[in-house]
Amino acid sequence: MTRIIKLLAIVLFLLLVTLSLNFSLLPNLAGYDDKRVFELMIISAALLWAILDGNSTVNVAFTWNTKTRCAIYLLFALACVSALLSVSPRHAVMEICVFAGLFYVCLITAFLWREYRQMLAQWMVYAIVLGGVLYMMGFYTGYLASFIEGIPLRWPEPFFGFSNVRAFNQYQLWTLALVCLPLLKFNIEKASLRRWLFVILASWWVLLFASASRGVLLAWFTAMLVTAGCYRQIAWPLLRLQLTTFVTGLSFYGLLFHLLPFFVVGGVLTSTVLRDQTNDRISLWTEAWSMIQAHPWFGVGPMHYAWYPNAIAAHPHNSILQLAAEWGLPATLLMLSLAIYGMFCWLKRFNPISLQATKNQHLAVVLFFTLVANASYSLVDGVIVMPLSQLMIAVVVGLMLGLYNDNHPTKKTGRINFFHRLFPVVVLIGLVWSVLPELLPRLFGNEQMISKGYQTTGPRFWQEGGIAH
Repeated sequence: MTRIIKLLAIVLFLLLVTLSLNFSLLPNLAGYDDKRVFELMIISAALLWAILDGNSTVNVAFTWNTKTRCAIYLLFALACVSALLSVSPRHAVMEICVFAGLFYVCLITAFLWREYRQMLAQWMVYAIVLGGVLYMMGFYTGYLASFIEGIPLRWPEPFFGFSNVRAFNQYQLWTLALVCLPLLKFNIEKASLRRWLFVILASWWVLLFASASRGVLLAWFTAMLVTAGCYRQIAWPLLRLQLTTFVTGLSFYGLLFHLLPFFVVGGVLTSTVLRDQTNDRISLWTEAWSMIQAHPWFGVGPMHYAWYPNAIAAHPHNSILQLAAEWGLPATLLMLSLAIYGMFCWLKRFNPISLQATKNQHLAVVLFFTLVANASYSLVDGVIVMPLSQLMIAVVVGLMLGLYNDNHPTKKTGRINFFHRLFPVVVLIGLVWSVLPELLPRLFGNEQMISKGYQTTGPRFWQEGGIAH
């Protein structure tokens, strides 16, 4: 049964990154809600695995010291208090259970790495590449149709399958380095296949320039500098490939969206990263700061930024401010401390000297680059809110955990604490109790049962918006 559950989690993730970008896989659901339900199914599979196979769960995380485990328990306790004090505890519990479930997705990914290793990385990367190719087929078809019909094409019109073009940008940033792995690590000797992969990478960059995301470019540039500073010569193969695909993609973009339209009447017009308009982040951050001042200890409650009247968004587009406003300052400081400590341990284990003696040096650098880039982007966008981004966080961190334990064998224990089985049971029950009232009407297409009394624009958990009053 545990083997079936693990394979189910893999299949669901592969379907998510391959098909959900282009198609709604479940009836009656918009693209955003479709991805959210897939996330919930993957989380449920991870929780069931933890319930049935508690030994594996403990052994994956057994290298963590007592202080780290206590910090995680304390964080969960602070989150529960924040939920109890919130206006809508059910919605707060929903968000807590999703994050706790993503923690178990990290663990199952790390365990799957121990079982399948390179094969797991290849499955995931090739599924991402296939999904990207399918998505680009739709994008470039729209580009071609704009010439045939003589209709100007302006972003975000060609970016389908996402509630907002920025949600697509998030996913793209998660994949920019991962899709380099076939050229860096998978030993592809056929020259024509390598050329096609390079063209796919450059074409993927064209979509980034067409979507006019300055935040992604800034986060990517930050990750380039940080990775170069931490890994120096070891990072050069990845950084060189990133730079060459960047320049090639920029050249393709200039040709397709500026040079060709100049010679074609009614040609393609698009916004660029040099546009002068911008989203009003300052007002979102100011509102979050007001919540922090009013509720410094336990916040307004997980997900509860979406409760208060806000005509712009259901989250502040800044991960730290969001956590501080909703979970409280102590919980936020605890999370930041765990993240910094984890990165310190990673760099201590995987440094330019130690990586020279391992065959996984490219994978280690790619995972580090990906995490730094998206952590940077989370400071200006809702990376920790969107379902696809949340799953990518869990999978990337899970691969890092699995790779970390490769060079540090886990200490197995034959005794399982009852708490290690009880905790995922509680999370699964809380997830079902909090999600089901809003999930069933969406699955059955019952619009009358979906409340419309939202105070903020969406999306947050669902496409509809914030928390219904």
